[in-house]
Amino acid sequence: MGAGSDVGDSRVLAKGQNGIEVRAGRWTVRVNGPDRAADALALRARVFRGGGSDWDPWDARARHLTVSDGAVAACARLSVGDPRSGYTAELYGLTPFATRFPKALEIGRICLAPEVRDPDLPRLILAMLARIVVEEGAAALFGCASFPADGAGLSALASRVAPASWRPRRIASETTPLSGPPGLLPPLLRGYLSLGASVSDHAVIDRDLGTRHVFVALPVAAIPPGRARLLTGMLDAV
Repeated sequence: MGAGSDVGDSRVLAKGQNGIEVRAGRWTVRVNGPDRAADALALRARVFRGGGSDWDPWDARARHLTVSDGAVAACARLSVGDPRSGYTAELYGLTPFATRFPKALEIGRICLAPEVRDPDLPRLILAMLARIVVEEGAAALFGCASFPADGAGLSALASRVAPASWRPRRIASETTPLSGPPGLLPPLLRGYLSLGASVSDHAVIDRDLGTRHVFVALPVAAIPPGRARLLTGMLDAV
């Protein structure tokens, strides 16, 4: 991924200062610390919990990305470091992955406001993640992608399973194969897959949110250079 030009300073993600703010057309993309997570948490509460709190202890250790045009339309939780020290490692055995990619960007709690139908939203999120990966020197992006409780859409991932050398191991108490009825893939996952992402060979049942999810990882080296330039260009052109 190319680092691009001088829009914002992604280094504040690591330094813990005031955050990043980039304008792209109608949208403002921000990455802030846990003390400025209220907007992201409000969207998560509305979408995931019917208005109840979605805060968990991982939020206090993370940075929070939002995309807004006055109202927050998308958010995600970000952490950089050893993959075994984050939320995903509670559900997937990540020692092989961490051995291959000792410093990675974990993306979690991705949330899109259901009333917003703008295809630029997933692309803007990917563009900001590209910027952060370069600034942080991370070797991969990873996290969990959620599916309906019946597994609709999971079967489309059967051909995208990660290499055995770094594939996550099964450690969750309830897992299922990558199978289920036909269904649409989440928009951001489609973007990851188009850039070369791979997935776990199983799904985990999430009783808390009433979903299933799979581990998804995108090694930086797998991203075609031309696609990376297009992504970062979304930020550099503003």
